[in-house]
Amino acid sequence: MDQSTYPPLDIRRASPSDAEEIADILAEAFCHDPVMTWMFGKASPQRVTFLELARSVYLRHGFGHITEGGAAALWLPAGVKEKLPLMGELRLIFSTFQSGGVGALKRVQATEQVMQAGHPEAPHYYLFAVGVREKMKGKGLGGRIIREGLRRADEAGAPAYLENSNPKNTPLYERLGFQAIAPLALPAGAPPLLGMLRPVEAMQ
Repeated sequence: MDQSTYPPLDIRRASPSDAEEIADILAEAFCHDPVMTWMFGKASPQRVTFLELARSVYLRHGFGHITEGGAAALWLPAGVKEKLPLMGELRLIFSTFQSGGVGALKRVQATEQVMQAGHPEAPHYYLFAVGVREKMKGKGLGGRIIREGLRRADEAGAPAYLENSNPKNTPLYERLGFQAIAPLALPAGAPPLLGMLRPVEAMQ
């Protein structure tokens, strides 16, 4: 369906007070995600992860968008690289260990290292996560909320980058101008994780 055929959608800039709702949306959207499931072993640590990252990193040093009860996305602008503060990091470690033990901690650490190494060297806008609640899927929310962040990248004349952890999403990202650049080398037995770049030329 063409974007113009969808009904109007109220997409707004997220504030720190939206962190809880964003975590709920993303945890629901990623509960069956292949890479997330492989890392954590179960869905329970995902909400803690999204909440800590939303309120301490992406809504503090980056930006996000949200629709009423439906979709959310989190970004970092070009040139911004921020890490969780110590207490947030400890909460994630505890939640992950409680759910999946040492094995989950090792898988998460390995994935983080691979993801960091896979980022393009040139300054870029980074789409960390986008998700749509199950009941709202099929309404074009994912593409429309991503476009809000891409407008900022376009205004800055910067490329955009994401990691695609679910092959089902590849056609959507390609329609938005993202191109596969390389499979990211996760440990043996992990599902595929694909780095995708939207070059500056895709704006034209």
